[in-house]
Amino acid sequence: MYGIFTKAMADFKSDFPQFAKRGWGATVKAETWNGRHAMFGMLVFWITAYCKGHGLIPDPSMVLDPKMWGPLADLGGGAGGISNERAIILIAHVHVLLVSIAAAIAPFSFQDKLLLDEGETDLEPLGLIPDMKPGLTREAETWNGRLAMLGVMVLAGGAFGTGTSVLDLTNKMFGGVFF
Repeated sequence: MYGIFTKAMADFKSDFPQFAKRGWGATVKAETWNGRHAMFGMLVFWITAYCKGHGLIPDPSMVLDPKMWGPLADLGGGAGGISNERAIILIAHVHVLLVSIAAAIAPFSFQDKLLLDEGETDLEPLGLIPDMKPGLTREAETWNGRLAMLGVMVLAGGAFGTGTSVLDLTNKMFGGVFF
């Protein structure tokens, strides 16, 4: 019906039925949550680029001192270490990851859940090209999430391929609007 995503969901259900009945694996809810994380990631990149461009990140290219920051300073790999700019992006994403884990384990009553309750079924997939329904709709969130996931991949691949920092590439992508 919807191609590869539906097949992946069916394969996971047959290979790992104990996990699938709780909502683990390839699910519609997992795609939604991944899209939300990507949207948050893009927002953090934009805000951090704005902060860098307006001098709100102290010494963005300065490498963290291992005596002061311990193992965090060595995350950059090689002799260079990690810069203040990269540490800020990293900590913002680690924070949202921890909040997301907490929300997956014990969601508030007003939140949608990542995992399924006993006997609950997952939502139907929207397909490769969902309908264009504006507003606060499931279709709009799916479109935004998919585009954000694609944007994060393009941004990370472009930064890796060109050797340019993520924030500098973000600024170039938006025509120098951030700094």
